[in-house]
Amino acid sequence: MKEEKTKSKKKLVYYLVLAVSVLLLVAATVLTVYFVTEGTGGNVAEQPPVVEPDDPAGPDDPTPPEGPDKPSTGDDTVDFVSPIEGGAYTVEYDVIYTNETLGWIYRHKAVDFSASAGTEVRAMAAGTVETVSYDEHTGNVIVIDHGDGLKTCYRFVEPREGLKEGAAVKQGEAIGSVAGAYGIEKHDGEHLHLSVLLGEDYVDPADYLDSVLDEK
Repeated sequence: MKEEKTKSKKKLVYYLVLAVSVLLLVAATVLTVYFVTEGTGGNVAEQPPVVEPDDPAGPDDPTPPEGPDKPSTGDDTVDFVSPIEGGAYTVEYDVIYTNETLGWIYRHKAVDFSASAGTEVRAMAAGTVETVSYDEHTGNVIVIDHGDGLKTCYRFVEPREGLKEGAAVKQGEAIGSVAGAYGIEKHDGEHLHLSVLLGEDYVDPADYLDSVLDEK
């Protein structure tokens, strides 16, 4: 009889210790997730953000500077045109974006123009081609330098044949076309991913595009 009571007590103690251990493990996991999320400004909900190559800042910059009411470089005002004829962006800047291909969630430091593959992509303003790169994973990219730190970056494009780094381009000149969906945004549909840099910081392309698109 005593042996049975002793065994019962041992079992009870064992289960109590097990239950406490499980509760401590759950609490530690919850605290870890909380502090990791808070430490990134709440930008990352599931996976680390996609850092866009060829751009000096990551898409997760928590404090992008405000764009000017009317974009300018130095003393000359820059008049922009839409990179897609008659287009309107379908994914806005700085929204929490879910990448359907990777399942990652991150802040979108660009605007997306939904457009069929082959749609012409135009230079938003005159400038010099800084980068023409090809990448089947992160997307082909064209970067145009407009001077005084202002650059426009066009991703998921097929560069125009013969377009080379160092070439001068005019405002509205065709620089390429929208590519078919592939790489890290294969399941996100065909689109132009457009970002604007001022110095080393992303700025909202809407500050340069809204007046243009409102006129359409």
